[in-house]
Order: sequence, then structure tokens, then C-alpha cells
Amino acid sequence: MDSLQVLDLSNNHLSGEVPNCKSPSLTFLQSLHLNGNDLSGKFPPFLKYCNQLIILDLGENKLSGKIPTWVGSNLPLLRFLRLRSNMLHGAIPANIADLGFLQVLDLSSNNLFGTIPSSLGNLNAMVVMQNYSRLIIDIGNYNYSEGILINAKGSTNMYTAILSLVTSIDLSNNNLYGEIPKELMNLVELHFLNLSRNHLTGMIPEKIGNMKQLESLDLSINFLIGEIPLSLSTLNFLSYLNLSYNNLSGRIPVSNQFSTFNDPAIYVGNEGLCCTPLPKCSKDAESEATAADVDKLERTLYIGSIVMGFIVGFWGSIGIMILRHGIRIALFQLIDRTCDWIYVQVAVKLKKLKC
Repeated sequence: MDSLQVLDLSNNHLSGEVPNCKSPSLTFLQSLHLNGNDLSGKFPPFLKYCNQLIILDLGENKLSGKIPTWVGSNLPLLRFLRLRSNMLHGAIPANIADLGFLQVLDLSSNNLFGTIPSSLGNLNAMVVMQNYSRLIIDIGNYNYSEGILINAKGSTNMYTAILSLVTSIDLSNNNLYGEIPKELMNLVELHFLNLSRNHLTGMIPEKIGNMKQLESLDLSINFLIGEIPLSLSTLNFLSYLNLSYNNLSGRIPVSNQFSTFNDPAIYVGNEGLCCTPLPKCSKDAESEATAADVDKLERTLYIGSIVMGFIVGFWGSIGIMILRHGIRIALFQLIDRTCDWIYVQVAVKLKKLKC
């Protein structure tokens, strides 16, 4: 079938290995869906000859082995690569970044290990806004509208009509380690990023605020440390966030987009995090307690001064009428010194509490 352009055998009960072709074939193939079966064996080697391929979906099978490096060099038109839920192992090939049209990269739920290639920050279709129309493949006398499953915002959905506008990277549920490459922050047109369920360390890059189109960010179940970058609060399209089960610490931002994230579950498992919607930070609690003590003391002193003023005034007036001139003068001097001493003591005490 040398002229075959679309082959969709997804969601069946196919088993065994994908047949290999000894010579170049299916060279006109643009879309291949074998996802949702029970296929085994290594990555189909005949695909290296399918240089017209736009969509490759081999997800939800039992394919093993490594992702071949020729994927980045022999499939120059590839826009959607979905290999999730297989048994692939090894490192992510750095030259996948050579796929200049790649919009969706889903390698989740495999046994991949190593660091995240910094070269992924060069995926051109996620750096520069593309002007793609709806993804329709012209087959003879009719058009075939494409669709693909994408896991984002905490759920899996089929994208069809707006598929050509979607950009997504999902590397979740693997054995990746090391820091999040700062180069990923160059992907200013990326919509969905999922790096959860790995062994990533280090801090969330401060320049993550550069990713202005980001709608969904999942960094949960890793070993990330440090504070949540304030620049995250500037991502106006961010509607889904999950930072749970890391080692993050410090105050949770409360401004801009973070005012919409009121579910404590997205921060749970980070014992060092505090502030809304989690319990208040210890410094805030100390400040509030100090302020309460100051207010209580001020009220007590105020009431005490009223009572003392009444006593001194009342008995002073009575005493003036019954005491002699000399004693009366001495009494006034004593009262004056007593009031000065009380004023000084109160002023010093209040200053210490407020500090």
C-alpha cells in the first residue's frame, strides 16, 4: 500500500510485534495511530523511512527498548509524537529538539531515565507562534480531520478542532533526575507542561514567568527545593497548578493568578510552605501575637490611668482643702513626679513591645 496516507488501528486488541518492512515503504504515510493495543517489541524500525509523517501515536502498548535517535533526524515534518504508557527505557534523545514542527511531545509513563535534555528549549514550534490552520489531511476526494489524546489540567481529553493550536510536553511518571533545565523557559508558546512523578531536584527556575502562554503546570511528586518563584504569579493564562509533594519552602505568593489557587491539595506535602491557603507563616503568627499583646497592654494602661487620675484628682482636691499651704505644695510636687515616672515607664514598655 505504497500510497497509504493515514492508518488508524487504535483501541483494538492487537498483539505481537509491529511487522517490519525490509525495504522503504509507506513513504507517503502522514498519520499513524496504533495506540491502545497490546503491541510489543521494539520501536518499529520501518518508521525511519516515513519522512512525511506528521502524527505518530504508539501510546498505551508494551513497546520496549530505547527511543531511536533517528526519530529526530528522519521525521522532519513530525508535529505530534505520543509514546506514553509503554515500557521504553534509556535517555531521551537530545536530537528530538531537531523536530522543528513538533507541537506535542508525550513520553509519559515509561521507564526513561537520565536528565531532561536542555536542547528541548530549542523546539521551534513551542518558541515561535505558529500560523497553522485546522489539522486536516487531504486524502483523495475527502478530508480527514485528526485528533489526539492529551493529558493536561489533571485530565485526559481528545483534541480535534483546536489540535493545531495546542503545544504540550509531558514527561511525567518516569525516572528522570537532575534539575529542570533553564532552557525550557525559552518555550514561550508552550501551553501544557507536566514533569510530575520523577526524581527532579533543585529549584523551580525563576524565569518560568517567561512562559506567558502556560495554562497547565504540574511539577508534583519530585524533590524540588526552595521558594515558589514570584514570576509564576504573572502567568495570566495559568489555570491549573500542582506543586504537591516536593520540598518547597517559604511563603506562597498571593498576588495575581495565585489568588485563584485556593485548594490546599496543590501544595500538600511541602512542610516548609506557608500562607494562604495553608496555615500562616510563623513570622506572621508572631507578629499578630505581639500586636495583640501591645493592644492588651495599651487598654490596661488606659483603664489604669483613668482610675489613677480619678483617685488622685478626687483625693487631691479633698486634701487641698484640709492641708496647710506647705504640705499642699509638697503634695503637688509628689503627684507631678509620680505622673512623670508613670509616663516614662509606659512609653519604654510600649517601644520594646513594638520592636
